[in-house]
Amino acid sequence: MNRKRCHDNDKKKVVYCDPEYIVCDTYTEKEVIYVHPIKRINREHIRYVPRHVYEEETINEIIDPGEPDGCKDCHHKRRRGRW
Repeated sequence: MNRKRCHDNDKKKVVYCDPEYIVCDTYTEKEVIYVHPIKRINREHIRYVPRHVYEEETINEIIDPGEPDGCKDCHHKRRRGRW
């Protein structure tokens, strides 16, 4: 017998398969800050409302009709006197 042949039979054939992955996930919480800005606007609206104000003025008038012509009821003549 051939010795080489004997040794070939004694060797075991090894077949490597694709690896299997076992994943152990761990989670760590990390804070993320979200800023929501709020802007408050205070508005003052102006409405114009009419307010009526009256300025009063008093005017005193003197109406002078001039010198009278004479007495209509009187029949006296005007006297021309010496002053």
